[in-house]
Amino acid sequence: MHLNFFEGRNLIRKGLIAGLMVTAAVSLSGCDWALMDPKGPVGLAQKDLIILATLLMLIPVVPVIVMTLWFAWRYRASNTKATYDPNFEHSNRIEAVVWAIPTLIIIALGTVTWISTHELDPHKKVEAAADKVGVTPIEVQVVALDWKWLFIYPQYGIATVNEMAMPVGVPVHFEITSASVMNSFFIPQLGTQIYAMNGMQTHLSLRADHAGVYDGISANYSGFGFAEMKFKAKAVDQTGFDAWVASAKASGQTLDTGAYKTLHQKSTLKAPAYYAAVQPALFTKILNGCADGGLCKEDAFNMAMMKNLVPGAVDCVAPEILTSKNKTADKVALNRAIPES
Repeated sequence: MHLNFFEGRNLIRKGLIAGLMVTAAVSLSGCDWALMDPKGPVGLAQKDLIILATLLMLIPVVPVIVMTLWFAWRYRASNTKATYDPNFEHSNRIEAVVWAIPTLIIIALGTVTWISTHELDPHKKVEAAADKVGVTPIEVQVVALDWKWLFIYPQYGIATVNEMAMPVGVPVHFEITSASVMNSFFIPQLGTQIYAMNGMQTHLSLRADHAGVYDGISANYSGFGFAEMKFKAKAVDQTGFDAWVASAKASGQTLDTGAYKTLHQKSTLKAPAYYAAVQPALFTKILNGCADGGLCKEDAFNMAMMKNLVPGAVDCVAPEILTSKNKTADKVALNRAIPES
């Protein structure tokens, strides 16, 4: 069988289209569409926002696609009934339509964006579910490490790595920072990706309305172990949460300065880690860059300010004190350097 040029080209085109369709089907077969399957109020609001924005943007897109196909058919070379007007230059009606519709869509999108930006402000506290009104929210301090997630529960005195838990219907207030490079904290089914930055603190409030185990990820590339920087967020009933806390306390491990130094090293973990106790104010120390026992940024800043305000005050402090790893000695030296009024 012999194919001419046009028949061969059509056959190739059909083969490419079929191949793309098969590739797309295989690629999407493992996609669980986490963003479109929210399990909390924040995720649900974001899903609705995505759908609304998509529908608004389809208003001009769909007619353009339809008209493109219709014009191609209507004004094909073999259609002798189609009107051909080579002198056409301008139409007020067409101009009104092509400018008015996009303008209205932009206004609508701008309005929706303004309202949703304030409604979904990460600093805004999420309310408890109707059957959990009055329940104390869970406080969780999150630290992005290379390449793992540290969760500190100050209310319970425990810490975990690459696993967290929350009672269903109870708000969880996150304080988030990074002990390394800039990162991003994200539980897709609960909503709101937010950055974790070294020396800075961001806030997020979420709630899980359905029991389950949800994937948490790093949404910002952070180096070699980025692909393994994942965690599990467990939403359980109150009994299950209490049991989870008890199991962490039963681990017998303490997250002290030595343990934190080990944890801070660049590595990935194959299984979650649990700590029954945490050194006091660890999250604050991480923010201040002194979780390893060194001089805190806050204290260094105070020393610099004192040197400017009281000439010679810090000059009497031995140079080795300013670079020492003994935070207590630093403060004592600073206090001695400040003259009494």
